[in-house]
Amino acid sequence: MADYVVGVDLGGTNVRAAVVDRHEKILGQARNPSAAKEGQRRVVEQIALTVRQAANDSGIEVDQLGAVGMAVPGHIDQRTGVTKWSPNFGEVIDDHFQMFLDVPIAGPVSELLGIPAFAGNDANVAALGEFRYGAGRDVNDMVMLTLGTGIGSGVVVDGRLILGATGGAVEFGHHVIVAGSPEQCPCGDFGHLEAYCGTPGIVRRAQRYIESGRPTILPDLVDGDRAALTPKLIDDAARQGDQLSIEIFQETGYYLGIGLSNAVCLFNPSLVVLGGGIRKATGLLESAERSMRVHSVRSLLRDCRLVEASLGEDAGVMGAAELAWRQLD
Repeated sequence: MADYVVGVDLGGTNVRAAVVDRHEKILGQARNPSAAKEGQRRVVEQIALTVRQAANDSGIEVDQLGAVGMAVPGHIDQRTGVTKWSPNFGEVIDDHFQMFLDVPIAGPVSELLGIPAFAGNDANVAALGEFRYGAGRDVNDMVMLTLGTGIGSGVVVDGRLILGATGGAVEFGHHVIVAGSPEQCPCGDFGHLEAYCGTPGIVRRAQRYIESGRPTILPDLVDGDRAALTPKLIDDAARQGDQLSIEIFQETGYYLGIGLSNAVCLFNPSLVVLGGGIRKATGLLESAERSMRVHSVRSLLRDCRLVEASLGEDAGVMGAAELAWRQLD
């Protein structure tokens, strides 16, 4: 039985690896550029390099690692380790970026390192990390949403991740919360949760309100360049008492709460966990909880709590380590 595994968090900019023992302790880690747009072979080489460096940092030989678990953005078939699609990864061919489609990743990593490798969607894996080691460690049923440029999500029922037929289940960011909405999601469709609560949607609403003439200090914070707005700048204005900015996050929380209420009604979790930097925006969490409670079946809320994620940037590597442990055990 293995005493160590390595968790890998593969991002569009960097890849991070951490060696984890059975006592939940990170023994060594490493980080490198992920080479996201240089093709499958380079990405796999960067993953293998980072794993080797993490093993070296921990004083452990690679062949002492029981397995590699990987958190990978996009639609990942966890059963086969194949990336069905990944928006951040691919290759530039004839000046055009072609994203990963049906590209194996777990198998090539395993071949390079000589140990088993397993891959899962990054949001699912982060949820697994919070469930096993973080905010959800004392429950059996949990929903997690991660708020950022997009919205990732994962659901644990009776201790197991819900994956679906090909690993693409529980894309809460892409379920419709406003039918017939003019708000466009980055995926191209309309009315999705991500269209209202992801970074582009939040910034778009702020820009629209500024154009309407609403009084606000936001233009001053960006020297009149509305394209420079970010959720953080809007939050900075809210903390200074800017009423429009406060309302933007209250509105974001209202729509987020609708999405959370759908999760509560579908999965009856005892815990709903919010991750990602946007969750800390002024008034957003309180607004989301109010909206969730207004829109949910009352009896399902009696034993359901809304909390913030606790692992921070370790959620990906710890969840990936747990993915590896589960495959081994």
